[in-house]
Amino acid sequence: VACKKLRGRRLTLDGGANGEEEAKKDAEGEKGAAVVKDEGEGNEAEEAEDEIAEGRREPMQVEIGDFVKVKQMLDESTVSAVLTLDYDENHYWDNVKLLLMVVACAFAMVAQFYPMPFPESRPLLGICCAAYFVASTVLQGIVTYIEQDTIMLTHAKNRQTAEKEGLRIRTAFPRFQYDYTVVVEKAETKNGPSVSQTYLITKYFTEDGWFDAEGFEEDVTKQVQQFEAKKFNKTL
Repeated sequence: VACKKLRGRRLTLDGGANGEEEAKKDAEGEKGAAVVKDEGEGNEAEEAEDEIAEGRREPMQVEIGDFVKVKQMLDESTVSAVLTLDYDENHYWDNVKLLLMVVACAFAMVAQFYPMPFPESRPLLGICCAAYFVASTVLQGIVTYIEQDTIMLTHAKNRQTAEKEGLRIRTAFPRFQYDYTVVVEKAETKNGPSVSQTYLITKYFTEDGWFDAEGFEEDVTKQVQQFEAKKFNKTL
């Protein structure tokens, strides 16, 4: 009987030792899994940082029914595509518009804050109002008659002397339609040859509004290269 009890105790002790060893193994396995998981998350973070370092852009999303926002995204991608071809943007008319706005704001501030009582300030107010009206009219005239549907003007490619003119990029996106048209032509030549291409936006936007900017810019780049090769499809 005593031998049986001793044997039972020994079995119990052995079983407890085995249980402790198994528990240790399980703990080590869970610890190893946690380390692997942390390493995986670290690798994903490093990959994301590498993508950002490589210049990959995050995907953009927009409400398809918001035609103003859709056109804005398309215009920005069109400008980005042209700039990748070693063109420098010409900001001449942008600077003129900014100068006119500054002048108009200056006259408005003089009319509002000049230290002169009202009856005596009538001539000054009249001059300021007239100047503000003239500056605003000229600004609107530039937008309506000079820029029109132009979204970008460029200098000559690489500022080459042989090719003095840059590009004029015009776009059109009729309301409630899905056709976005890009026209590439010479910046200074009126009614000259051009390359016009219409893009169906459903090719570049998903149903949820995710925009394939890289694919669209690639197609616009091909259009500009077609113009550089003088393969015009529209001559007026």
